[in-house]
Amino acid sequence: MNKQNIGNNIKFYRKNAGLTQSQLGKMFGVSYVTVSTWESGRTMPTPEIIEGLCVALHCRKEELLGFGYAGRDKDIQKKKLNEYFDSLSEDNRHLLLVRAKELVNIEAEQHGYYKKNAS
Repeated sequence: MNKQNIGNNIKFYRKNAGLTQSQLGKMFGVSYVTVSTWESGRTMPTPEIIEGLCVALHCRKEELLGFGYAGRDKDIQKKKLNEYFDSLSEDNRHLLLVRAKELVNIEAEQHGYYKKNAS
């Protein structure tokens, strides 16, 4: 177990749950400073707190401890993409979606998923 990775996971799931460090700390009778030290990898929560964190943060122990959960990076990428998309103006969202559709169509054509209409 890598303390830094576990800390990053705690931070990721805390933010996904919409909690501040202070709110999470209050759930376990510790200060936001303690939560910060977990998230930075300087200290580790006790095994009992880890169990509670999983419940509070809606994740499995394996996910929090970084065992066998390859989807976390994809979750982070998806969240960042969603945040970026949400930050765009309506016009830029439209342009991005049009371009994405064009790229999907080009890719599908190149792989023979459908044929262009013969003119």
